[in-house]
Amino acid sequence: MARSGTVAALNPRRGMVAIRAEDDGFTIVELLSDWELQVGDEIHWENNYGLGSEVYKNRTKGSRSRVYVQNHAVGPAILQQQLRL
Repeated sequence: MARSGTVAALNPRRGMVAIRAEDDGFTIVELLSDWELQVGDEIHWENNYGLGSEVYKNRTKGSRSRVYVQNHAVGPAILQQQLRL
């Protein structure tokens, strides 16, 4: 099952991104390349709650990249910790 969300926060120094999922909290990914994302970009992925290496699509910019999925369903109370801010 596919999921989607919007980029909500970034830690560019560590290459970490928080995506506010449409259904339950934030998905945390680590960028494996210099994929340029901005807050508000619409992101889509096919592997529901899959972890590890996955391909995510930026529907806003029409690009895609392999990322490393760290976590799903992260609540706002621990978002900064998950982004390693």
